[in-house]
Amino acid sequence: MVTVAIYRSGAVFVAVCQEFGVEATGRSPEDAKEAALVAVRRTLDAIVARGELADFLAEAGFVIDGGALRTERRLIEIAEGRVSVPF
Repeated sequence: MVTVAIYRSGAVFVAVCQEFGVEATGRSPEDAKEAALVAVRRTLDAIVARGELADFLAEAGFVIDGGALRTERRLIEIAEGRVSVPF
């Protein structure tokens, strides 16, 4: 289970999976989400091929629990904030 945040950027949607540092785009929120999940899978495949899966998962905060990955980190809110910038 991973978290995918979806943003609109002009005419496209951007899906971000912060657990794996992956972004993908699509023409709809669903397309962007599916593209992000494919990108996560490719990332995992590359990490496995390098033999670095255990280290990567530990660094990302995941543990293997009964054959499944889980993390204690849960997204509880996405909020917009205003920051003033002097021009």
